[in-house]
Amino acid sequence: MANVFDIHFQSLSAAGYLGTKPFTFGQTRSLGVAGLQKLVNMFLKYLMTPLGTDPLDLEYGTALPLLIGSNVNVVDTKETLVLAVEKAAGAIRATQSKQSPPDDEALAGATVTEFISIPALPGFSAQIYIQNVAGAGLTFLLPALTGGL
Repeated sequence: MANVFDIHFQSLSAAGYLGTKPFTFGQTRSLGVAGLQKLVNMFLKYLMTPLGTDPLDLEYGTALPLLIGSNVNVVDTKETLVLAVEKAAGAIRATQSKQSPPDDEALAGATVTEFISIPALPGFSAQIYIQNVAGAGLTFLLPALTGGL
């Protein structure tokens, strides 16, 4: 089987935005992403897609991004975050069970390791640990989600 890669792209900074393209492949050539980074990218895409916004699959995504600008109390958002992580992990496992990805791209587990309440904003940040079947793992930080939380 040939190597299969996702493309890793990033948003442009305000200073770099000169036209109508809000995303770029960077100043260098585009990067093929495989292994744990590909798994993390898939997980984050699912986690941060608002539920009901994918026209091909209205069940794709979670309620987590819908908290931005909402009037939900910061204390109550931890449960929403945990449920969103569980939903994203379950959906990725279901998809991967049909595809048989390599062990370094197959999800073994995802857990919220730290919830950081930021009442002054108000908002929160969180650390989420993702582990693949090969045993490698990565903790990433969700930046502060604010705006009416």
